[in-house]
Amino acid sequence: MDIAKSVIVITAAGTPTGRAMAEHFCKLRARVALVDTDCQKLQATYESCLTAGGSCYSFLLESRDVDNISYLFEEVNREMGAVDVLINYWQAGGLPCLLASSDTVNQTIADVASNLYLFGRGAAFNMLDTGRKGVIVNIPGVLTDMEEEITLDSSNAVIRGLTRSWAQELEHANIRVGGVLPRLRHNDKGLIHHHPAINYDMIDGAAYIVENDSFTGRILEAAS
Repeated sequence: MDIAKSVIVITAAGTPTGRAMAEHFCKLRARVALVDTDCQKLQATYESCLTAGGSCYSFLLESRDVDNISYLFEEVNREMGAVDVLINYWQAGGLPCLLASSDTVNQTIADVASNLYLFGRGAAFNMLDTGRKGVIVNIPGVLTDMEEEITLDSSNAVIRGLTRSWAQELEHANIRVGGVLPRLRHNDKGLIHHHPAINYDMIDGAAYIVENDSFTGRILEAAS
């Protein structure tokens, strides 16, 4: 796929990684749709992309549910043209352990659905409706200080599984699905090291997946 001729939707565009991702694709001359639920952070990314010389629109998402996300993609279609690529940036962090409190489990599972599954679903239906041979790229959020003690990178496991199953499900429609994950680094106690706020190798990996028409159902591991 030619990035310079593509409409690319980037979720969580107001985060540091989302902003860096948006700036990168703007510099590659894509038309970039910036999506976030935080108005101020979204505006900051929009202004940053304009400074970088990008062609972009910002879309404030009031809530993450099926109807709002479907409407979001329709709005992108009207303002920018048919969507070619979704950069599906998941901000939920790691899944809780099986013995975690019910409140923790309920909130985290809701975040997983909102930030990964629902955007993937919305993009897939939109690409099917518009007849696009699109691409969905799943990317996890970085570990926070509180998550530094997690011994199992559950978010990576979720993205690996969904990327492979979605690729099989969407193969008939010529919609490719790939994922980019940070390479795990462990200390002497077997705990995962904290990753930097922005991993530029992951951003380069996302661009590689979009450009490589044979890449689907697979995961790239980016240097941390």
